[in-house]
Amino acid sequence: MNKRKLVVLSVDALVTEDLALAKELPGFGAVIKNGCGVKQVKSVFPTLTYPIHVVQVTGRNMMDTGVYNNEAFQPGKMEPDWCWDADYIKVPTIFDAARNQGLSTCAIMWPVLANAAIDFNIPEVWDMDNWDDPHRIYRKYCSPKGYEYFKKHVDKLGWHPKPAYDEFAICLAKDILEHEMPDLSFIHVSAVDIARHYHGLFCKEVTGAIVQVDGWICQLMEAIQASGYGECTDFIIVSDHGHLMITKELNLNVIFREHGLITVDTQGQMLDYQAYCHSASLSGQIMLKEPQDPALYGKVWDLLWTLQKERSYGIKRIYTKEEARQEFRLSGPFSFVVEGEEGTAFGHAHTGRAVILSVDEDYTYVVTGHGHRPEIGPQPVFIASGPDFCKGVWLEHAGILDELPTFASLFSLKLPNLEGRALTELLLQRE
Repeated sequence: MNKRKLVVLSVDALVTEDLALAKELPGFGAVIKNGCGVKQVKSVFPTLTYPIHVVQVTGRNMMDTGVYNNEAFQPGKMEPDWCWDADYIKVPTIFDAARNQGLSTCAIMWPVLANAAIDFNIPEVWDMDNWDDPHRIYRKYCSPKGYEYFKKHVDKLGWHPKPAYDEFAICLAKDILEHEMPDLSFIHVSAVDIARHYHGLFCKEVTGAIVQVDGWICQLMEAIQASGYGECTDFIIVSDHGHLMITKELNLNVIFREHGLITVDTQGQMLDYQAYCHSASLSGQIMLKEPQDPALYGKVWDLLWTLQKERSYGIKRIYTKEEARQEFRLSGPFSFVVEGEEGTAFGHAHTGRAVILSVDEDYTYVVTGHGHRPEIGPQPVFIASGPDFCKGVWLEHAGILDELPTFASLFSLKLPNLEGRALTELLLQRE
């Protein structure tokens, strides 16, 4: 058998500093020892999981993809729906290009792919209000072949209070890889990201999560070998962003309400808004109901600048829509983007206190977060091993936009208007 195969594992929030531990573990260590990679991958702004994972399968920045936040814009809703559905993506993906070339595809818990035209598709989705019947949700969002595998392994899905996906995802991946071995398979696990959010940047819980992921890598590699395609499969580990410590939650919507830009009823429920901060964790996207109204635009601009001058709020910089497009190739229905000082995260709340410190009794935000500018803090990594990759070649830096061209080059897939380049320094010439 000599048909080329590709398996991509996204280890959410894995960073350069984790490699010292990872290389000593059997799974990570085998990939690192026999492969190559990039020590520091510059991501995109904002450094949020869903937009970045779309970048990784489209090769296009957020100017074009249509996905600029993890969550849908639902003003007044404290826990907005996440951007699950593939309809959010406005440009072709690697799965589209592979299908056009007659290749088989698989995506397991990869963000923003619900209802995507992928042969074996079990996307990351959940229902915050109804946990009783996961079949009701996944029957709607999986591909037909994906749903058949979902039914086989649904008992592995921890379903309350929020789905525990990783063990479930690995069970699915092992089964599909061993018995179907699609040409392209993309898998996403979140254990390291969750450990960092709730415990800290570098701590025993993060170490435990990395060790746990290593066990999953071993299982995936065993499944690849069992499929009979081990000798012709490239195995790539990617990550999406780093984390920063959070010391303060800033709820700009409280201030907007105090200035008459948000109205509420007697129970504090939002009735209407003129300006609203859509949280991107360590940054915020300011939506105006009437963005073409110069008086409203000017009022919000002046208010934001006043808040920035008062250092206690923790606003580092304010970008206009045009500046965000020019500097970060970030586009969306917002009029401004606000960047927090180190340690400042943005919340959705429009009632309560505007500023809540992490030492306060009523602080409920996470310990660490992301959504910051990509050059700040710990950086993601790229690790590749297989018949198409060199051994022992390590680049110091590359961009996350270079990943999709590298994936695509393995199959000579053509996607339009790619913004990065294939990392040819890591690739072997292969007939």
